[in-house]
Amino acid sequence: MGIFDYRDLDRADAKALFSDAMAISTYAYHNIDNGFAAGYQSTGFGLGLPLTLVTALIGSTGSQGGLPGIPWNPDSEQAALDAVNNAGWSVVSAEQLAYDGKTDVRGTYYGEAKGYETAQAEVLAKYDAAGKLSAIGIAFRGTSGPRESLVSDTIGDLINDLLAGFGPDGYAESYTQHAFGRLLSDVAEFAQANGLNGADIVVSGHSLGGLAVNSMAALSDSQWGGFYSQANYLAFASPSQFTADNRVANIGYENDPVFRALNGSDLTAASLGVHDTAKPSATNNIVNFNDHYASDAWNMLPFSILNVPTWLSHLPFAYQDGLLRVLNSEFYPLTQQDSTVIVSNLSNVTRDNTWVQDVNRNAQPHSGPTFIIGSDGNDLIKGGRGNDFLEGRAGDDTFRDDGGFNLILAGEGKTPWICNVRCKRKTSLTTAKRCICATAAAKT
Repeated sequence: MGIFDYRDLDRADAKALFSDAMAISTYAYHNIDNGFAAGYQSTGFGLGLPLTLVTALIGSTGSQGGLPGIPWNPDSEQAALDAVNNAGWSVVSAEQLAYDGKTDVRGTYYGEAKGYETAQAEVLAKYDAAGKLSAIGIAFRGTSGPRESLVSDTIGDLINDLLAGFGPDGYAESYTQHAFGRLLSDVAEFAQANGLNGADIVVSGHSLGGLAVNSMAALSDSQWGGFYSQANYLAFASPSQFTADNRVANIGYENDPVFRALNGSDLTAASLGVHDTAKPSATNNIVNFNDHYASDAWNMLPFSILNVPTWLSHLPFAYQDGLLRVLNSEFYPLTQQDSTVIVSNLSNVTRDNTWVQDVNRNAQPHSGPTFIIGSDGNDLIKGGRGNDFLEGRAGDDTFRDDGGFNLILAGEGKTPWICNVRCKRKTSLTTAKRCICATAAAKT
């Protein structure tokens, strides 16, 4: 199995689908959080937070901030386009679709109905070696906007966020029809004209974009001639969930205050606080172990979607990097949908002095094995008293065992393995009783 398995696809196809969904979902943001990601990595979320926020705003010589036109910034939007092209996807233009709605210079499609004008979507295509169209990707952008209209577009999206939770019944389910009904009709016609069917379509998005994915799935039988009923739907950090069947994989971090905030599409008493009830279509126990999550000081404040610092776990950059590390983990075949997976997303400021471990904050009790996935830096990784699987990846990592039966893959750093007293010397997979230190060469 694998935590990102999808319907009846085999593991290789499911992993390829996840990679495609992540690529197009990430592209939909056009690297808007590039400055914040660089600032967070460099100066963290503690005493260095003011510098992180400055970098988020104006960028640096190595990153582009949220303000447009800063002369020393690199072109992160071009980098986003290069990345999605390298993943095999090309932008589909309005001319190709014979679509007459609003677009911008990037080829982004905008919302159609009044009240939905700030919604944004991307349409992308894959071609086979002969140049024949083989797949179409539809990616919905989350709450934000391009740099030149970031504030106004974000406000418009926030209104839709609020209406999805507090507005009339059915608002969340019908969102995509109002925002992109005509566009999706034209995409369906374009796909069919090129010999594709619904199974050749990948639909993805993050945050409000994830809500749009769930909305489209809910409408797919009754709208657009049923063309999208067999499409592949992967939503990241969606507050809502399509519940009728397993059509949508809802993927997110347990400590993301937006993810699973609604019960289906309904606001509940838990929506504004801790909402860790397991959802059938969701990954329910993946933890974004970042500076906020690790901090006792930050966690003196209540976990809530209204508590802005908790949104660090929601930002797109940690989804792209962290979840791809999960996907590419040596332990991935051992995971399943509700596995407890701790993903190290600490900044450079905290990584050298913070143990990445299962602290089980603001969540229902974790059970079963725990998988801890390190970064490519020098991680401190601590297993628990259960059966844990610890992976260091690159960097000089330090591992600590707390008495459990832990399998450790040290990765590629100069220090291949360091455990506590139970595993002071290198041990083999066959003789270790409490802690197994397996170098990359010894892993099975």
